[in-house]
Amino acid sequence: MLAKNKINIYDYSDYRNFLQDFYELEKSLDSSFSYRVFAAAVEMDASLLLKILQGKRHVSTKSIESFVQFFRFKEGKAEYFRELIAYGKAKTDDQVRKHFETLQKMRPAACRELDEARYRYFQQWYYPMIRSALDVFDYCGPEYAAALGDSCIPKLTATQVQSAVDALLQLGLAHKQNNGRIVPTEAHIKTKEHWLSASISDYQKSITELAQRSIAETPKEERDISTLTMALDSSQIQKIREILAETRKSIVKVVNAMPSQICDSVYQLNFQLFPMMKKKD
Repeated sequence: MLAKNKINIYDYSDYRNFLQDFYELEKSLDSSFSYRVFAAAVEMDASLLLKILQGKRHVSTKSIESFVQFFRFKEGKAEYFRELIAYGKAKTDDQVRKHFETLQKMRPAACRELDEARYRYFQQWYYPMIRSALDVFDYCGPEYAAALGDSCIPKLTATQVQSAVDALLQLGLAHKQNNGRIVPTEAHIKTKEHWLSASISDYQKSITELAQRSIAETPKEERDISTLTMALDSSQIQKIREILAETRKSIVKVVNAMPSQICDSVYQLNFQLFPMMKKKD
């Protein structure tokens, strides 16, 4: 199996992507390699292996060691592979976070830096805020961090600001102009990582807490917080979601039409729609 020495398990946070990439690489090196050959080597039915590689099934607990032996993983990589499977099977946000953070501790630094930056971006509510603030604030380096942090609501430390800017630069979400100023780019983070849903939940909780603080700390003329409680046919919720989506798009068009040179503030807009009571069948 020539591909075993050409593919690094630590480069992966999804074990099924690792298995699929291994299969394709091995197939390119040895045309006789097939799903049936691979399945026999790990003592598994070929149809089940195919479903695993397609992301439709998971490796069972009793089959894990067959893969470990097949790849001849030494202790560190074997434990990482086992943790990858546990992470892939995690269902709750807490389980996802726990296993992802464990995986990051096990990976060599060179393999984890970009994933950690992506993870922090969704974990820290102020990273997206700092990205927008770079459109407003003339930021040219760490010596400006304290001043930017002092202008934030709530205030941030210079260390927090600089960690956010460093992550934005690493992710390509900001760049330094010829004049030294750091500004946002048009790039977006594209990821299908398992941890994304859990991180977005954490982000939304943090933003909701900030909204609560603004009721007490921000003058009414500088905010707009309203509520609407209504009786609905729950089967029609999708229609309301579509209206909210169109509203968001309309607001984005208005905001995008504003030249960054005239912007002087960063605002957070939240839409919240959730059930408060439901009749029992």
